[in-house]
Amino acid sequence: MNHLPENHSGASTDAQLIELWLSGRPESTQSVYRPVVVEFLAFVGKGLQEATVADLVRFSEALPGSEATRYRKVSTVKSLLGYAHRTGYCLFNIGLPVQCPRPVNKLHEKILEPSGVQEVIQAATAGRDRILTRFLYASGARISEACKLRFTDLRGNRVSFFGKGRKTRTVLLPDAVVAELRSLRQKGDTDHSHIFKSFTGKPLLPRNARQVIGKAADEAALEMSPHYLRHSHASHALNGGCPIHVLQNNLGHANVATTSLYLHVNPTQGSSSYLPEMEV
Repeated sequence: MNHLPENHSGASTDAQLIELWLSGRPESTQSVYRPVVVEFLAFVGKGLQEATVADLVRFSEALPGSEATRYRKVSTVKSLLGYAHRTGYCLFNIGLPVQCPRPVNKLHEKILEPSGVQEVIQAATAGRDRILTRFLYASGARISEACKLRFTDLRGNRVSFFGKGRKTRTVLLPDAVVAELRSLRQKGDTDHSHIFKSFTGKPLLPRNARQVIGKAADEAALEMSPHYLRHSHASHALNGGCPIHVLQNNLGHANVATTSLYLHVNPTQGSSSYLPEMEV
C-alpha cells in the first residue's frame, strides 16, 4: 500500500485510522459507527486510500432499509472519509461530492398525546418500571442516561446527567418524581449505587429498560419506543410555554436548531389565523 508523505494521522492501516476516528466517542456511538464502516469496506473490496467517489455512490444506492437508515450509514462513511482526508491519510475526500437526501421528517409521528403518556405510565408495572417510565417523560432523558443514574446525581430536586457528547447537564424535576427515585434506594445502597437496577441488583441495561417501556406500550395498545417519551416531553413543554433555551439545556442539545424542530411538528399558532376572512 502506498502512503502519502503528508499523512499526519499516524495510522498505517485502515483499521488504525478507524480506531483513531472513533477515539473519544461514547461506546454506544462506536458500536453503531464501527459496523457501518466495516460494511462499506467489505462492499467496495478495497482500502480507503483506493476507494473512489463511484464506490461510495454504488454503496449508497445498494443500501437496503429505510431512508433514515441509508442516510445514517452514508453520513457515517462520509464522516470517516472527511477525517481521513483532514489527517492526510487520504489524498482526496471522496465523500464530499456525494449527496444523500435527508429522510422526510416524521418527528410528528413520534409524539404522544398527554393522555397517551398517562396510559403508558399507568400500564407499566408499579414500582421500578412505572417510576422509570414517569421519569423518562418528566426529565426528557435518553434511556442510556437514565440507566447510568446514581443516587449521587440527585441533589434536592435537581438531577445531573452525563450524556451525549460527554457533556454534563443538570435539570429540575418535580418533587414527586424525585421522591419516587429516592424510594428505589435499597438496603445496602450507597450514594454511588445505580438508581435503576435489575432484579438481581445489577445496573439496569438500556436494552432491558427498552423492554420495560415496550411492555407498558403493549399493555396500553400503543406502538412506541422509549424515545417517544423524550419527544413528547419536548413538544408538551413547548406547548406549555417553556422557553426554548431552557428546553435545549434540559434535552442536552448542542444546537438550538435541533430543539426548534419541535416547534414545527406541533405548532400552537398558524399564519392562517391572521388572514382576512373570506366568503365561503
